[in-house]
Order: sequence, then structure tokens, then C-alpha cells
Amino acid sequence: MDLEIHKRVTFANSCINLHPTETQKKFLSLEDRREVFFGGAAGGGKSMALLMGALEYVTFPGYAALIIRKDFSRLELAGGLIPRSHDLLGRGKSSAQWIASRRQWIFPWGDRVPGTIMFGYLNRSTDKFRYASSEFQYIAFDELTDFSEADYLFLFSRLRRNTSFPVPLRMRSASNPGGPGHAWVKERFIPEGPLPPGVLEKHGRLYIPSRIADNEHLDAAEYRESLLHLPPLERERLMNGDWSVQEEGLIHAGWLRYYLEGQGQLELLSSDKRAVAIVGDNACYRFATIDPAGTSEERTREARGWTPSWSVVQIWDQPPGGLAKYLILRDQARKRVGFNDLCTMIRELHAEWRPAKVWIEGEKLGWAVWDELRGEMPIECLKTDCQDKATRAAPLIIKLGRGEIFLPQHNTTWRPELERELLAWTGKEREAADQIDAAAYAAIVAGDAPHKPIRVLGPARS
Repeated sequence: MDLEIHKRVTFANSCINLHPTETQKKFLSLEDRREVFFGGAAGGGKSMALLMGALEYVTFPGYAALIIRKDFSRLELAGGLIPRSHDLLGRGKSSAQWIASRRQWIFPWGDRVPGTIMFGYLNRSTDKFRYASSEFQYIAFDELTDFSEADYLFLFSRLRRNTSFPVPLRMRSASNPGGPGHAWVKERFIPEGPLPPGVLEKHGRLYIPSRIADNEHLDAAEYRESLLHLPPLERERLMNGDWSVQEEGLIHAGWLRYYLEGQGQLELLSSDKRAVAIVGDNACYRFATIDPAGTSEERTREARGWTPSWSVVQIWDQPPGGLAKYLILRDQARKRVGFNDLCTMIRELHAEWRPAKVWIEGEKLGWAVWDELRGEMPIECLKTDCQDKATRAAPLIIKLGRGEIFLPQHNTTWRPELERELLAWTGKEREAADQIDAAAYAAIVAGDAPHKPIRVLGPARS
């Protein structure tokens, strides 16, 4: 039977009576590409896409597919791929036969060799040799970051067919960010810079970003609410599919500290959630820091495809006396705005929080804002003696490492985006760092910084 006829038979077959999402359709349409990775947020339908891919050619005599996870227990958990395959194929829904001892579905084809889908595991490095004499036209790794690159590459040797066998050879994989293989998977598949939706390519390998919103079969709002309870590193990986957040960037997840607010007091918490200090809400010195963004250099970089810049205004409290080493971030506004809207944003936060001093970066836009607002509030421009962002952020990184920066424990509006930027940052110029810049100015003006501010009281000089 012709290959295209087989495909039509397959999709007309009751065993694949499915309704793929638009992103899953993209994944299934890439039959002419040997290697495709479906990665990103949890709940995006990645695992189900792997099973759909395996089912595409099951009506072709002799077709063989292999789906691998780290161990069988993960395949057999509720919601795992083996139970899902039984929901699709079992209980008389298809002619497929389940061979439990082999964890394999067989699709009879008269007196010819049946099509098969096998579920396998690869727990130890030596497990890959279980497949050394096998031949598959489709191999799929579920949660690829659980595996080593060497194990993944070895399975390419099992991807083969006779020249007369028209079924395409496909190596497919899916994963959330994180896990022991995070670094090699990111290096192999994920392009640098901002990742728009769609099919992306790196060195001939295709990557399909996964988002929660892609899966219309999922209650996205409810699932996001559940993920908000995770620590920031896991939350950003599972909720936003962010491959840039990492354990060993310049800023570590274990450095982040939080505070609770109630009855006019701020309770500062240690890493194990014990109180390290309690300060009065009105006892602190309050100031604001602003990264205005929008410099000519930033606009030039954005035109070249670099990460867009944002204007950021932050409100900080510094406790008195022996607690002055601590900095407490009370509020933040982050928007992409022009001059007038930036001034409005600053006015609104100033009216709400009444900081004793407002600090803004001393470049052209900052000076224009200073000139506009100096009659309304105590605003000053600042510059430091360091030009690159990583050096300028050194005082902030030191304070974070000491556990001296506190974020609001229960804020779910702007705090997740700040944590995402903190944990993604490696100091490279192409990376988003506007929130980090504003926080770095806070560490500088708090008086505990090696890079003292240069306070300029007059208009900028060209």
C-alpha cells in the first residue's frame, strides 16, 4: 500500500481518534526532519505529541516505534504514556494487542509483520545496549533532560530501515527545562536570544517551544495557580518553559529571601523561613531607583534582535541601625514606555510611597526625566565608575549572596518576572537586565557598595 494511503488509513483509524492542538500539529507535520525537540512549559501537550507521533505509521507492516523514559515506573504512573496508550487503544477501541511482558502494542497486518510500539527504559548507561540489535523507524525520549547526551546519541544507531521501506526515520524528544541534562539539551536545541512562538532551528535541528496556553485541553488558569506555589527556579521552568534560568548563573535561587507584611510590620525570613528580623513599616529609610531604559545604545541593540529594554521603577526600604545592611523591595513597576508615560509612572509610585529620595540613571533620558520632575520630588541622577552591567551589579550580587535582599513573599504580580530575570542572568550583554540594573543602583546608594555613586546636580553635559 502507498505511504500516503497508509497515513490516511492511520488517521481515519479509531485508534488515533485524537484532536491535536495547533502546536502538536506542527510537531507531527515535520516528517521530513530527522531530529525534532518539543520543549518548554509543563502542560503543553508534549508527551501526548510523542505518542501521537509513534501512532502515525502503525498500520504499515513492519513499522517499529520506541518510546523511552528513565524508568518504567514513570511510564506507568497515572497520566503516564502507558495508561494514556490504553485509553486510546485498549478495551476494544482498536485492533491493537497489548503484550504486557514486553510493554508493547502490536498492530496486526494480516499475515505480514505487524507494526509495533514499544515502551522502554534507560536508567543506567549500560541499559542502552538492550536495544543494540533492534531496528526502529521512530524513537522518542520523554523528558530528555533525564538522560545523558551519550545515551541519546547512541540510540541514533538504532534508527534505520531498508531502502524499500518508505516510512521516514524520526528521532523525537520532549522535556521541561531542568534535570541533569538541562545544559546539553539547551546547547543542542535552543537558539540564543528571545524565542518567538513557532518552529525554530539550530544547526539543522528543530525546536518547538511549548507553552501552557498551547494546550486547549488543559485548564490553564487553574494549572498556573498551582505552579505559583513552586520555588522560583522550578516555577519559571514549568510555567514559562524558560531554558535560561539555571542553578549556576551569577545569581543562585538559594540566595533569594522573602518577607511577610502585616499589622504595620515587616517580618524578614531566612532561607528556611524563620524570622531573622522584624522591622516597623514606617521605621525604614525609603528610596526609589529607576532604570529608564530607552538609551540610543539600547535601541540600536534592540534593532539588531537583542532583548528589548524596559523602564523599571523600584521602591526600597532600608531598616535603621544594625539592620541597615538589609534592603527590602516594596514595589516595582516595569513597562515599555516613552518619556511622558515614564514620568507618569514615576509620579504615581512617588505619590503612593513617598520615598525620601529618587535615584535615576544619569544618561540622556534620565536627565530629561530629572529636569521634568525635579520641582515635584527629591530626584537625583547617578552614575557609577563602571560601564558594564556585570561589574555594576557586583554590589547587588554580594548582598544577594549574603541573604540581605528581601522580596515580598506573597506578591504574584511583578515578583515572578523579577525572579525570572535574576535567575536567568549570566552577565552577558545580550541578556535582559533592566530590573537587575535598578536593583544594582539600590545596592550602590545604600552605602555598602564598592562603586560609589557620582552625584551630579546640574544638567548632563555632552
